[in-house]
Amino acid sequence: MIKAILFDAFGTLCEIRNKQNPYKPIIRAWSLGVAAAYQTLMTKDISETELAIEAGCSAEELKKIQAGVQTEITSMCLYPVLQSIKERNLKWGIVSNLATPYAAPLLKLLPFQPDVCAWSFTTGYRKPEEGIYAYACEKLGLGFNDCLMVGDSLENDYNMPKKLGMQARYLKRSGVDKDQFDCIATLYEIL
Repeated sequence: MIKAILFDAFGTLCEIRNKQNPYKPIIRAWSLGVAAAYQTLMTKDISETELAIEAGCSAEELKKIQAGVQTEITSMCLYPVLQSIKERNLKWGIVSNLATPYAAPLLKLLPFQPDVCAWSFTTGYRKPEEGIYAYACEKLGLGFNDCLMVGDSLENDYNMPKKLGMQARYLKRSGVDKDQFDCIATLYEIL
């Protein structure tokens, strides 16, 4: 019996309609390489400005980064499904690899607040690390087997949650993969 539904954020619960890839200059300039840049970006509660300065980006690059983040934020929109979850009295939350500047604007879009937000930048864990899922379940007061994870990454939102004992659905908006069990094309299919 499912007691809570956990959603990935971008690509699942909402979308960025005007993608800018604003962190690219930071990732390129990061002295410890791409993997370390991505790890810092996703697991530290730090603004794009602080990251750009730490990476040594120029003032011109910083302006482009800030403008790109703002463009993406203003183009965010929700996929509908949350009202149906509330009507079923299910707990719900967000489990997402996310850079700090995107969290507050996403929360403003929501018709009501989630019971838990397991952001990579607050937990210190990135999907598919067990810690991020454990954080969400612990905050909900539930076990892995009580939760359904839904998202558009096969590894992050389906394979690892299943290994942990969660129920999971892989969201593939381009059409269901008939070879992939538990594959859905819309969020309404979880209801």
